Amino acid sequence: MSAPRGRHSGAVAFALSVALLVTGFVSAPVAHAAGNGPSVRLIAGTDKVTLKRPPGRRAYLDIGAYVASIGGAFEIWASRPDYDTPVSVWQVVRSGSSITKYPLPSWVENDWMGLSRFIHIVVTDAGGVTVLDRYHSFCPGSGELARVSDDGPDVATYPQFCGGNPFTLGSVWGIDSGWASSAFGYGTNDTIKGPDGHYTATVSINPEYQSLLGIQPADATISVDVRVKTTKGNTCLPFCEGTGRSGRGGRAAAAVATPSSSVPIMTDPDPSIRPDLIALPAWGISINHQRRGNRDFLDFGATVWNRGPSPLVVEGFRRPGEPVMDGWEYFYSGGEPVGRALAGDLMYDARPGHQHWHFEQFARYSLLAGDETQIVRSEKTAFCLAPTDAIDMTVPGADWSPYSIGLSTACGSRASIWTREVLPTGWGDTYFQGLPGQSFDITDLPNGTYFIAVQANPDGLLIEGSTANNTELREIRLRGTRGNRRVIVPPWHGIDTEGNGGNSGGGGVSVPRPQHVEMRSLVVG
Repeated sequence: MSAPRGRHSGAVAFALSVALLVTGFVSAPVAHAAGNGPSVRLIAGTDKVTLKRPPGRRAYLDIGAYVASIGGAFEIWASRPDYDTPVSVWQVVRSGSSITKYPLPSWVENDWMGLSRFIHIVVTDAGGVTVLDRYHSFCPGSGELARVSDDGPDVATYPQFCGGNPFTLGSVWGIDSGWASSAFGYGTNDTIKGPDGHYTATVSINPEYQSLLGIQPADATISVDVRVKTTKGNTCLPFCEGTGRSGRGGRAAAAVATPSSSVPIMTDPDPSIRPDLIALPAWGISINHQRRGNRDFLDFGATVWNRGPSPLVVEGFRRPGEPVMDGWEYFYSGGEPVGRALAGDLMYDARPGHQHWHFEQFARYSLLAGDETQIVRSEKTAFCLAPTDAIDMTVPGADWSPYSIGLSTACGSRASIWTREVLPTGWGDTYFQGLPGQSFDITDLPNGTYFIAVQANPDGLLIEGSTANNTELREIRLRGTRGNRRVIVPPWHGIDTEGNGGNSGGGGVSVPRPQHVEMRSLVVG
């Protein structure tokens, strides 16, 4: 994928910031920036959370609070000209090429770790008794990042860390316009020790900062209804998603991520900025006999790849208070998003082994009879897009190094208010279906010829270059009896994917996949 908008400009901005920290070539008004520059607000993706814990353990307080910029990029500098001078802190306001520094009091800086005592969290039980009261420093730009609109850069430009060593001279912290960062950075050790039941967690910005930065009271507080539950099982551990509407006091789920008008809606984008999804034939096909219930299942792998010339980019913006995101397909030109179109939903999957956001409209798998009529459809209907298999690195626009997209960040977490999933040009996304419901139950099917159908973009919600290549069939032949079934997989265009001349016994191709874990192909090439 070509470099997204904001990556180059972010590097320039950061280099400029460092240069200015060294030279001091800025104006320095006496007054602070309150009312004169960008500010921040608190937001949350939901106002109800259930925290599950094992017996005898505390409940970790993960409530998904974010700090979002208002009115432009929120930017803070901390620096000292030499090791004998105390650290000075400024809020930096940019207007075109003009840069203005507003001095902040020295108490805001916490040994290079961000803004001291910025976040205040109070937890009360159902009777109103306070069980937790604690202040936290805040590092702008660290932890989980989220777009709250698409009118800012599509890649965060500020350093995503705070801290230093005894010889640090300068730091830059910031939240881009249209972005938010986790209020607690990479997590908090705050816990609820009390009994199971309902609690209220109130997160607020320290009143001193409200005055200092011109933060409106309605933007400075969120409240989340927290239910603590002890369970012997592991469903949704350590937390589950809640539902509901705005909580008591402040701004809860009323203002979360949403696209803006800065990127126009397109219904017929130029072919040069469309992806082209192509289904490949099923592979890694084998029989899996389950002794419990004496059932036979047909396991398989399926790959859909993008021939380009543009990447498939899907962004989800969370609906207030719901584990649902509205999906948008974005179209790029010259590394910048130039259009978007609705692309279905992304749903949060709280099951163990998942616990991330799934795109619902990427692919569909079916088992067909010999006459190509459908017998059964796989229950695998949700996907976490990522480049797993290099299919063609010679096509125009192919991304030779997509690993920064990764599997760990592409699909978000429970608290996410936004996520981006990408399938770069030239790459495929492979899933192996090895769980009952996702694989095909063939216990009662007679021996004979069948087809595994892999279909890309099954509902036609994604705009792409061609739909003529969206479905591919793979012939298979079932043999044997219950508990001893075999599958014959003839080569496809002379390619024997099973490596055994087209004859798979009960074992077939062995693809290790722990049960109840969403496995992805790790094959490249």
